[in-house]
Amino acid sequence: MKSLASTSCLFILGVGLAGCFPSSPPMVSPQNIPQGIEGKWADSNGIMSSFRNGVFETRAPDTQEKLSEGNYVLHSPTMVSIEIRSHVSGTVSQANCALVNTTRLLCTKSDGGKFALNRAG
Repeated sequence: MKSLASTSCLFILGVGLAGCFPSSPPMVSPQNIPQGIEGKWADSNGIMSSFRNGVFETRAPDTQEKLSEGNYVLHSPTMVSIEIRSHVSGTVSQANCALVNTTRLLCTKSDGGKFALNRAG
């Protein structure tokens, strides 16, 4: 009888502990994981850049004035080229960028200048 009581006690304890642990890992919402370069990015001066459906643009952080616009082409999941038409200087330039992780984009302009963008929101 003592054996039956011990077995019953262990069974109840096991069932109770099983309820304390999830049966599978929590699901992460796909909306929380940024994909590719689509979306908003910021440089070290706070200038906001956006990539959407092949269109690139930058805006001033304080006035939201459009500073430049252009087009971009995704060559691979991590490589993109951008044509940038500046509204400030009236020039057109090119940049090649590498997505080094989901939150950082490193770019080199055709004149050799470099800049980095960090994912914003």
